[in-house]
Amino acid sequence: MTTKMNKAWNQVFQTLNLLDTIEANGYVEISATNLKEIGGREPRLLAKHDTIQSRPEIFKKQHLSILPIKNGEYVIYKDGEIKSYFQYKNIFDEVPWELYDPSPESDTIETLQIGSISSEFQAIDYANIASLLKKFTNESYLHLTIRGRLHSGIFSLHLPESNTQIVVDGVQIEVDSGYEGQNGIYLIEAKIGKRDDFHIRQLYYPWKEWSEKTNKPIIPIFFVYSNGIFYLSKFKFGKRFGDLEITELRSFSINEDPKLDVNLEEYINSVPVDAFEHESIPFPQANDVDKIIDIITLYGEDLKTKDQISEYFDFDERQGDYYANAAVYLDFLQRDRNNTSSFLLTDYGKEIKRCSNRRCRNRLFIIQLLKRPSFRSAIQLLSESGFNPKDIDSTDLARIIKENNPRYNLVTSKRRASTVKAWMKWISVNVNFV
Repeated sequence: MTTKMNKAWNQVFQTLNLLDTIEANGYVEISATNLKEIGGREPRLLAKHDTIQSRPEIFKKQHLSILPIKNGEYVIYKDGEIKSYFQYKNIFDEVPWELYDPSPESDTIETLQIGSISSEFQAIDYANIASLLKKFTNESYLHLTIRGRLHSGIFSLHLPESNTQIVVDGVQIEVDSGYEGQNGIYLIEAKIGKRDDFHIRQLYYPWKEWSEKTNKPIIPIFFVYSNGIFYLSKFKFGKRFGDLEITELRSFSINEDPKLDVNLEEYINSVPVDAFEHESIPFPQANDVDKIIDIITLYGEDLKTKDQISEYFDFDERQGDYYANAAVYLDFLQRDRNNTSSFLLTDYGKEIKRCSNRRCRNRLFIIQLLKRPSFRSAIQLLSESGFNPKDIDSTDLARIIKENNPRYNLVTSKRRASTVKAWMKWISVNVNFV
């Protein structure tokens, strides 16, 4: 959430005394007209809180969430246990990859290949062409029958922390793709890049809508494509809004062993190390390596500023800057001299963008990492630990950071060490050292 959005929400809460009403009733209804007139921003954007971190500061501080309930009307309510969001936490990291051989038909398609996926729709369509969706749903056939935006009918739900029943009528809902099979209807919400969490409204509203229209079971699926890996989560809703459990989570690599074979000694001998860390470039504070690579592969006119990156990946403004700066640190992006909030692809960034598979992208990432003194030392420390990141002491990583970055004190270096350790874990999972 940007500073402007935070200011807009603060103005709305102060002008309408919303906290007093929420304290008394547990919720308050508010119109898009009020949001526009008082907040001065587009209501749709003000109310788009798709992840926990993308909520405005006042929502975080007061433990609040928001839902659309009618065309142009919203409800803000107490959500102390954050029931409105499903939190993956570290689940993605615990799911083993499955190597999947696609259907023969996928080899005949020339206009959509896995190396050219650049949108959610393309990721879903490729998974369908490759019969990956059939494998995950255990269906012999699937027909695409639902896609895009529509307005809901009427349904009701109970807010998470009260017995208050809210009626939803005619709100806009969107289904990225809906497939009908013999045993059920599968509603897919798709993302490029892993998410730590997501607002369950994205699955719940379509599930409620289509549950009223068919006798077949409605199965919500959260679909993620990140750096060549497909992550598919199947969910089951309970009777109350916020009652959601994951029933199946699998990850697939299509036609490719995602692990990169690396002879570390050869890499270290062939990759030159920088004489020093660049003081003008912040040390990385972005833990998800695949997401950094996704930012490079998706780079374009619609994804080149920190605000665009933040909105696309459901970051807050600060995280968008962190991830873009991590790509700058590795020389995949550089700041646009004519617009400091915008970024340009470097030659190395263009090289990653040309890669047609995960191993190619990961190899370039490792090479750039070995050029940086701090990370070369960290990788050597990882090697000494038997490539087990759990055996690396964060204090040792902080010492390495401080030695190579005199601008940071020990406290700051210890904070930055969490990112280094996350990257070492990524290396241990994605690389076979031979």
